[in-house]
Amino acid sequence: MTSRTGVKDPQSVRPDGSRATPFAIAGVRTIALHNVLTRSGVLTEILRTDWPELSIAPRHVILATMNPGGITDWHRHRMQTDHLVAIGGTIKLVLWDGREDSPTHGAADVIRMGVMRPLIAIVPPGVWHGLRNESGVPASYLNINDVPYDHADPDNHRLPADSPLPPIAL
Repeated sequence: MTSRTGVKDPQSVRPDGSRATPFAIAGVRTIALHNVLTRSGVLTEILRTDWPELSIAPRHVILATMNPGGITDWHRHRMQTDHLVAIGGTIKLVLWDGREDSPTHGAADVIRMGVMRPLIAIVPPGVWHGLRNESGVPASYLNINDVPYDHADPDNHRLPADSPLPPIAL
């Protein structure tokens, strides 16, 4: 799949679960999670504070559920680092680096995640991102943050899902 700017959607993954193509945006990364088969089904560790790949102390966890085909607005945070984990369905996460001072300003990335491809997608502050439920059923994800949401002064800046500013389609 190609975006409005010709950015390819690389989905090849190495046997260890890491991404075969490096991310185009500085600070964006994933942590492969692993399913463990049990007698009764599957177990997946979502987060451990002793994982060296984590760069935050978790302070706030949100569960979001998206309707089939649902799309979020584009959004970014000044201070908050998002750690997104799909726990149901298949979700497409689209990222665009609008940070003026970033060495990867203008770059875009796409991450697909779900129960069949468990991972933590890490979105640094200032990176625009949006999500699309590509499932025919409701999809859910966890957002694990390092900054608790402040209802009086939200760290959440939005653009409509169809905004022309990010040059890549949700």
